[in-house]
Formats: sequence, C-alpha cells, structure tokens
Amino acid sequence: MLDPTSPIPLYYQISTTLLDQILEGKWTAGELLPSESQLVAEYQVSRATIRRALAELQREGWITTRKGKGSMVAKPKMEQDLMRFYSLARSFGKSAQRIFSKTLRQEEIVADPVIGKHLSIGTADRIVVIERLRHVDKEPIMLETSYLPSSLYPGLAEASSLEALYDLFETVYGIRIARAEEFLQAVAPTPEEASHLGIAKGAPVFLVERISFNPQDQPVEFRRSVIRGDRFRYKVELQQN
Repeated sequence: MLDPTSPIPLYYQISTTLLDQILEGKWTAGELLPSESQLVAEYQVSRATIRRALAELQREGWITTRKGKGSMVAKPKMEQDLMRFYSLARSFGKSAQRIFSKTLRQEEIVADPVIGKHLSIGTADRIVVIERLRHVDKEPIMLETSYLPSSLYPGLAEASSLEALYDLFETVYGIRIARAEEFLQAVAPTPEEASHLGIAKGAPVFLVERISFNPQDQPVEFRRSVIRGDRFRYKVELQQN
C-alpha cells in the first residue's frame, strides 16, 4: 500500500514494492513486469511516477528496459561478503557450464616498482603475470590479473590449467593463502576493459586490488580484478557495540 502522506516519494515507494516482489520470486530473470499502463492502474498514480519508479530499478540493475517490449527482470547479481575471502571457482564449483576462464596473457616479466612494492620484491626480480577473463554461465563477469613472484611458482608461466589458481597454488606449489588485504573502489573501465567485459564505455565497474599472504605473512600474490557493476554487489554485516 502506498502512503501519500509519507515523506518518501511515491515513485520510491513503488520501486521498493516492485523490488520486494522481485526478491520474493514473483517475477524471475527474463520475465516481463506488468506494463506501464497496468502499473498506473494498479497504483493509481501518473505514468511519469511509474516511469521514474522503473528508472530507479533499472539504475540499480534490477531490471532492463527495451523499447517496444517493456521492462524485464535482470539476471540476479552475484554477492560477495566483504568480511570473507572470495574465490570465484570455489564459489561456483568447477562445472564448465557455470564458470569458465579465458587466459588472455600468461608470461614471465621483470617486476615494475609498483608491483614489486606490493609483493615485497626488488625491481630486478621476475614475476609471472596471468590475465584471465572470467565467465559465469557464458557471460563475462570480471577481468582478473594476477602478479606472482617467479621464485615461488617455477614453471607457472607454462602451466596449461589455470582455472582455479588458489587450488593450483596449494596442490602443486604447497602455498596456502592465510589472509589477504583488499582495496575496493568504483571506477570507469578503460576502453579495452569495457570491450572484454561486453559493457558500454563509462559503465561503472568495481576495481578490487588484493594482496594475498601465506601463513608466514609473506606476500605471494598481487591481484587486480575489474568486475562488472551490473552483475556484482558487495555486502558487509555491521554490528553496533
């Protein structure tokens, strides 16, 4: 029920109601929402109010709107808890139908000063660079680049299987990730990043930079991930003391 006396705008009340219904499963991904005319009749508001409510849902990535077809529920966003260590492969399993990685770059180079600082190595030291385009359900989700000290990962530049890197680190190289530091910010992708991810130039993405440490607190990986903002969201649970 809408409350005309509430300080909350009617369009926002409607968008919240529609979102609750989406989350409850009234409409699933790919299904059309009621038409603008049907929503006008249901909520007894102007068409402009309905359009603003739908625009709010579209802005937040919950629906997509196509001219001549109407508004449909978008694919659900993947969610990552900021307080937990995240691995895409471990989250979705190794089924090729769910997760797939395309290796764009795999080589050994000399570390530049920035990467060397993150990994606590010298600029003359060599590193392995692995750049992968990660897909979920055949859709590109993130562009991920790992920088790894060559001394810890001999032969990795020639390895053929790079789907689940952390499992590979542990089983082949005996390196276990004990903790990580992550830095998260919203940015605009470069034209190359947007092209790889299949998104428009200027579409928002998450930039996540991670330094991973072994049990001896030695940096063993610096990772830079560019993640689609329309397909991913982060959450954190807060407790009041």
